[in-house]
Amino acid sequence: MDSLETFAHARVGLLGNPSDIYGGKGVGFAVRQLKASVRLTPGEPTPLEGKLLQAGWSVAESALREAGAHVEGQPFRLEVETNIPLQSGLSGSSAILTAAFRAWQRWFEVSWSRARLAQLVLATEVEELGIRAGALDRLVQSYEGLVAMDFSRPFAPDATQRLDPGLLPELLIVWSPERGKSSGQVHEPIWERFQAGDPAIRSVVEELAELADQGRRALLARDLGHLRRLIDRNFDLRAQLFEIEPSDLRMIEIGRDMGAATKFCGSGGSVLALPDRPERMAELRSAYEDRGLKTLIPGVIEPRP
Repeated sequence: MDSLETFAHARVGLLGNPSDIYGGKGVGFAVRQLKASVRLTPGEPTPLEGKLLQAGWSVAESALREAGAHVEGQPFRLEVETNIPLQSGLSGSSAILTAAFRAWQRWFEVSWSRARLAQLVLATEVEELGIRAGALDRLVQSYEGLVAMDFSRPFAPDATQRLDPGLLPELLIVWSPERGKSSGQVHEPIWERFQAGDPAIRSVVEELAELADQGRRALLARDLGHLRRLIDRNFDLRAQLFEIEPSDLRMIEIGRDMGAATKFCGSGGSVLALPDRPERMAELRSAYEDRGLKTLIPGVIEPRP
């Protein structure tokens, strides 16, 4: 086989996160400008670099053999490139894995559904790497576009539904150039309380899921006022569960001081902002950049075949 290249994009959780870990619901989209690429070329294989890809290949190899692929007969070399800021709450590591699984399925001529692809990536992170994670990132990166998800049965055929990306208003992504911490570290203590039946945790998860449902309706109705309230509420609920890093809170407050709705894109390190009026986007962006923060007005990547 000739060389091939595959991609996966950064993820933004619009609403509902982090309820994906706890069987909730979510809305999210894949960012066109931020992506990881994996290139496979024929040749004697070299050891995969880093635990991430090694764990991914362990899961992929088993799934490929299960699908009848002759793994030994098609050796490859693998290269990775990414412009997604790592450990910034934009799912950069999951994007690398998703691109790698896409490459492996093409290389070995195996057909996995988008749901199965997301399931394999999540299995790599949870079972092989011991990361506490949910399905939102992997489903968004597998399906691409703008999607609504039901995490009570995340990999069911109808659990992920497409929405028209044109329903989204102009948004802003903000992140710090300094690396944050792994999201798995953030989620572990809350997961333990959820598993123990903590009513406070369960109540917040239920409301987060309801925010995703309301957000979907707000998008369809083009009700930006309601969408802003939901975005703010999503962060406020998260703050009831998790300790917020001062640098992350600063990004939230910069936007809110200017009337924008703000929440995390993922688990901290980056913020999603919706200005109170579209014409204030440039002013909002400057307020962040003047403080040394990185910004991007995200496009949505259209789903590839």
